[in-house]
Amino acid sequence: MLKFEKRENIPLHLRILIPLISILLGVLIGGIAVMFSQVNPLTVYKAIFIGAFGSTYVFSETIVVAIPLLLISVGLILVFKMNYWNIGAYGQYIMGAIFCTYFALNSAETMSRPILLMMMCIAGMVGGALWALIPAALKAYWKVNEVIATLLLNYIALYSLKFLMYGPWRNPRSFGFPLTKIFDLNAQLPKLISHTRIHLGLIFGIIAAIIIWIIIKKTKFGYEIRVIGENEIAARYAGINIAKNIILAMIISGGLAGLAGMAQISGIIHMLQIEINPDYGYTAIIVAWLSGLNALTAMIVSFFLGGLFAGASQIQITMKVPIGIVGLIESSILFFLLGGAILTNYKLYYKGRKII
Repeated sequence: MLKFEKRENIPLHLRILIPLISILLGVLIGGIAVMFSQVNPLTVYKAIFIGAFGSTYVFSETIVVAIPLLLISVGLILVFKMNYWNIGAYGQYIMGAIFCTYFALNSAETMSRPILLMMMCIAGMVGGALWALIPAALKAYWKVNEVIATLLLNYIALYSLKFLMYGPWRNPRSFGFPLTKIFDLNAQLPKLISHTRIHLGLIFGIIAAIIIWIIIKKTKFGYEIRVIGENEIAARYAGINIAKNIILAMIISGGLAGLAGMAQISGIIHMLQIEINPDYGYTAIIVAWLSGLNALTAMIVSFFLGGLFAGASQIQITMKVPIGIVGLIESSILFFLLGGAILTNYKLYYKGRKII
């Protein structure tokens, strides 16, 4: 008979081995799926690697994809630490893009570039934060399940974007395509490296990761978040204001997702359209868990999954392998990672004998 017993201290080797094994098992499942496409999995993974790191250009594209993943994931790490499940980064990302677009479309000619970009950054963060505040308040004061609330708000955000793209913000010269006019140069984030698409958002992501790590490890707010995550009842008895911490953590998390939306359309797309890669909001969940809820480690994991995305585009074009394979690999990794979390946090006994 199986029996689980919570660990008081998690051994370092389990913290390292479980994520590695999860990645390998996810890759194995992806390889099996590739075989059904009658393609050698090793050939596909080699192509993904070359497509992500094989030249200066594709390496820079990997970094470009990693930027929004990093910004969103470090915000998710903050709320995941308190066992609050923000599944709404998808919608918060979209709302950040919408809010900052207002300034890009209406103030580009009246503001200098630094001031306009600062206003767009603030607007993006406010948009994401306000969208995150709704489920946070519902959870804090009325105990509404945050998974359902954040998930449903994703669809409202998406249809709000579609309304604007097919309605008041559609460019009349776009031949019917749902997109705005191209942003003026004043509304575009500057490039960090010439002849690449790497933009200022990379600096935003690195700074955000460092700040979130400091908040969690070195501040009273971070300590309270960790206590709430470990034992909410004990936190309540200790006098910690749980509602306040939920709302504040979600405002920060949503704000960073909104900033990611701003960085993507201002630094890469240079217009608002329906296809702005909001799926980054879901992929960032995998980044957060693979990083062990460590904001600094998230920088490395974001780069890894960014490479997976960039390489997948190559195999779709050159090998006719469906890009959905990447989603399958990511889902498999997350599935095994969550399963592995049980072995990480609990000792497993069988008929009284310890297995792991």
